[in-house]
Amino acid sequence: MTNSSAVAATAGCAAAVPQQQHQQSSALWHGLGLFGESYLLFSIGTLRPLWEALYPLCFSSSAASSCPRPYLTYNSLSYSVVLGVMLGMVVVGSLAGRIGRRNGSLLTASIMVGGASALTLASVLLSGDGGDGRPDVLFMVMSASLFVFGIGVGGEYPLSASLASERAMAAMNERRRLEEQEEGRITSRTLGEQAATDFMSSRLLTASHNGDNVKVKERSSNIDHHHSWQITRSANMKQIEHYSVTQQAQSSFTTTARKQTNQNNKISSKTLTRGREVIVVFSMQGLGIFANSIILTFLLMLTKRKVQQEQQQLQGDDNYDNSSGYINQYHDQITLLYIWRIIYAIGLAILIYVLLSRMRHLTESEVWTQERLRRDEELQGQRWQQLGGCRSEEEEGKSDGFVPPSLSPTDGRVKEENRQQQQQQQQQQQQQSETQLLFKHYGIRLFGTSITWLLWDIAFYGNKLFQSSFLLALTGENATLTQISGASAVNAFVALLGYYAAAFIVDKPSIGRLRLQQTGFVITGTLFLLCGFLSAHLSSATLVIFYLGSSFFGQCGPNCTTFLIPAEVFPTEMRTVCHGISASAGKLGALIASILFTFAKTDNALFLISGYTSFAAAICTFLTIPDLTTLDLYEIDKYWRMILNGSEYEYDGAALDPRHLSYLERRKNR
Repeated sequence: MTNSSAVAATAGCAAAVPQQQHQQSSALWHGLGLFGESYLLFSIGTLRPLWEALYPLCFSSSAASSCPRPYLTYNSLSYSVVLGVMLGMVVVGSLAGRIGRRNGSLLTASIMVGGASALTLASVLLSGDGGDGRPDVLFMVMSASLFVFGIGVGGEYPLSASLASERAMAAMNERRRLEEQEEGRITSRTLGEQAATDFMSSRLLTASHNGDNVKVKERSSNIDHHHSWQITRSANMKQIEHYSVTQQAQSSFTTTARKQTNQNNKISSKTLTRGREVIVVFSMQGLGIFANSIILTFLLMLTKRKVQQEQQQLQGDDNYDNSSGYINQYHDQITLLYIWRIIYAIGLAILIYVLLSRMRHLTESEVWTQERLRRDEELQGQRWQQLGGCRSEEEEGKSDGFVPPSLSPTDGRVKEENRQQQQQQQQQQQQQSETQLLFKHYGIRLFGTSITWLLWDIAFYGNKLFQSSFLLALTGENATLTQISGASAVNAFVALLGYYAAAFIVDKPSIGRLRLQQTGFVITGTLFLLCGFLSAHLSSATLVIFYLGSSFFGQCGPNCTTFLIPAEVFPTEMRTVCHGISASAGKLGALIASILFTFAKTDNALFLISGYTSFAAAICTFLTIPDLTTLDLYEIDKYWRMILNGSEYEYDGAALDPRHLSYLERRKNR
């Protein structure tokens, strides 16, 4: 190895270490937006016990309530945030396909920072101190702030999923390029070995011919040597032939084996980390929920000890109970207010960091950029074809010496305006045509990703937004704030383990996305139904195990796969739009859940609704969702370009393989 080669190899090894470390931390950094939004979004459920303690009349159905329409006071928070999320998923998801992933991510982060700032200010300025606040105004302002915050949250879903999927596609493409280069080097090395073999054979043949001449001269002097020479020459020729055949066989075997090894490496590299990277990013949502619960529990435990010590110092009695100044003998209203404000301030600080770090470090998606440039080139070529006749006539006039009359500024401006209007009309017609083609070729998938996400969110978001009702059913009506928050933290931790378990197994071809989603729906549905039907006959410990099991298998299954699948089954150009539509349908399910769970008469009904919707989603998954675990997503982009060009019937690639189609798509293609 030369000195320059050694230096280059050393530099490459040194650069590989920080690159590997960057890849390990990249998913966590890209998921910070989901971490911040989930930290604040799901605090609606974890903070409700505090709000009930601070403003009990606003959660009472009594006619003497100080809150007008107390039923809508708190529930407006859930409704407004869900509506904002739905709007953001559709609007920002559509914009991201035009303005780019980076600009879209900056937009969502800015909106979330604005909404979180308004929430934090409302908790400080309108909550009051010691019960002198205006809860009716407070909850209305919080509802408006959560609506704005929800728009940013809605845009974060399709953007984070698409960015993670496209980063995995770009990394896969880079690995494939390096593997092809390595295969080229192996082929060159094999050709060199073959040349060396040919050279060796020619040398042996030359030696044999030289020996032939010598033996001919000696034959006249010693006839007995003739027979020996023939034997020697025959042996040499057989040796040469055997050596040549052996080397060719070894070379052919080596080349075939190496090509097969490279092909296996390509297949494994395509499917090794794509799903894992998307789910690791999405797991930051679960980490945000867990962080919210654990911080709240820590603050309640910390202030609980302080209040008890002050109470003992003032009264000298461990059983002292001041019902007007303390809640459940542990926390007064001032303490609860500060806990609430600290929770929101932490969430705001996280989102500000997300915005600033994205402004400095976030780069545009390579896959989106390449696809956009390729699409622009095709459109430009189509425009030149449409304008080719006029352009050729002008060129002919110039070649004949004809000079067209000059236009006045007014005529030139009118002509430019007409040209711009024609281009806008063409773009609108093209967008309408693309939408029609999308529904024609991917309508079943879009319906499947939307309906399964909708049905799952009825169970999942109903569980989270009204988590306190679930936990009270498990801990009992006399549970303290600390006990409820602690139970919530345990549930969030078990769910977080489900995220990581899904990331570990989702790329295994024996499991894949489809089987993982179906199995998760069936298991969680069964556990929810058991909690609903047998709650009166089972012990509290058994019910807790069932409920925590539903949290684990809900994450290690439908909650992760409903986020992952829409980021894979659609072409890059339409990915954020389709993911936004699917996620928006999911939030519609959350809105339905907030209504259904509010009118549920018993706690058992909460579990039964979640169970029935889970089984319905399992059936929809079987019918409409394809499994693309082992598919190169560039095949989907290739097929989509042929669809846009009107040559989809000429495509004969892996995207139309029955293994990568849903049940209804296979029936449709028969």
